[in-house]
Amino acid sequence: MSSTTSGTVLAPSGNLITSILMALDVLGVLIIFNLNHWMFAGDFAPNLLLTWKLVLVASTTFLFYYLMDLYTFESMLSQLGMLERSFIAILLTGMTVALLVYIVGPGFIGGFVGRGVLASSLAMVWLWSLGLRYLLNHWIKERRRLTEWLVIATDLPTEFLGHFRSQYGVERLAILGPPGEHLALAPTEGIEVCGDWHDLERQIWERNVAGIIVTSPSQMPETLLNRLMGIRISGMRIVTLNDFYEKYLARLPIFHLDQQWIATAHGFELIHNPIGLRFKRYIDIMVSVVLAVILLPVWVLTALLVLVTSGLPVLYRQERVGENGRKFTAFKFRTMKRDAEAGGARFAAENDPRLTPLGGLMRKFRVDELPQIWNVLVGDMSFIGPRPERPEFVKDLQREIPHYSLRHIVKPGITGWAQVMYGYGDSPDDAAEKLQYDLFYIKNYSLMLDISILLKTVKVVVFGTGR
Repeated sequence: MSSTTSGTVLAPSGNLITSILMALDVLGVLIIFNLNHWMFAGDFAPNLLLTWKLVLVASTTFLFYYLMDLYTFESMLSQLGMLERSFIAILLTGMTVALLVYIVGPGFIGGFVGRGVLASSLAMVWLWSLGLRYLLNHWIKERRRLTEWLVIATDLPTEFLGHFRSQYGVERLAILGPPGEHLALAPTEGIEVCGDWHDLERQIWERNVAGIIVTSPSQMPETLLNRLMGIRISGMRIVTLNDFYEKYLARLPIFHLDQQWIATAHGFELIHNPIGLRFKRYIDIMVSVVLAVILLPVWVLTALLVLVTSGLPVLYRQERVGENGRKFTAFKFRTMKRDAEAGGARFAAENDPRLTPLGGLMRKFRVDELPQIWNVLVGDMSFIGPRPERPEFVKDLQREIPHYSLRHIVKPGITGWAQVMYGYGDSPDDAAEKLQYDLFYIKNYSLMLDISILLKTVKVVVFGTGR
């Protein structure tokens, strides 16, 4: 098997991407700093071009861009929050350079550039590097459509095919099944059963393969695993189905997870990290107090509008299931008619006919959620986490959806990964889809992921996109 079929068609290898972006970042620093010096001082400063002082800026830029994970693009998660991560990186670069040049070492570093040149140059470097990354990200998505993944399947969840094509953006999928067995698969354009495991090396050779997905490695014979080991050593990307969902789709395949994987998989640090939990709680308290003060006029105005347009009650109290299954009362501004649940509880829909005219507008811009800041302040909820569900629904969902109870091991949130990635759901199928995102969040919690969720939530609120 030729090493040229090692899956690099999806995008250049990680090392090549890092090298290219690093070179372009350095080039941007050199050009932009000299250009700004010419604009401010009227000359190109021959003592500035390619000096070690610009090497200091370029090295610091690369360091913070690397720490902010701005040199990887394959996974959905690495592409999230690119704007804020790059801004934080360039801000840290500016602070570090200013500290080294203007405060710590003016005696031995000597003259550098004016503070105005430094500030304007770093702003332009940020725009330059951000533009490069958005262009590269777009190029990777386009190249992805020209590639093909091989799936070595003992079984294949039917929902995987839709997720693979609609979310990951690949148009072709070749499936290799067990020898002598027939995989039942509905005819789908771009997806085919192309043989069995014996054809593995030949299929890699003949196809434009970006990688191999293994659905159930524990059910595969040792001879096949040995072949896969050799193929991986040669350079081919090989991932399990669970890892593919997590890395490339930013969700977990709940119908394909087993207890062994959940018990031994990395992550889930939020559950048993008291320092992290305490820090998250402190942030919740601080932000809820600040928001309560800032948004007080909005609270009062919204309450008056609800009172005038649909009467009392202004607030809607509803029992929800929280952390560790504990029930609590959640508060919202009332958005539905007073007899909305005369026929019993049911899921809220995106264009629910029970909504009042004002209620529909409040839901679009998430104004109805504001009273839940009180729930955050008293500790029933967090700002970010799985949305709390009603006990009437939880009982049924736990019976129908595997691992549903895992979403209750953390505090529920006003917003969350499922809300910004999926939106409203009005059926058990929607609840199952959202659970995949909720479990991803619980498993991969980080401060940067929280920041990304908050910024995406702000976008939802400002533009009223309904997610």
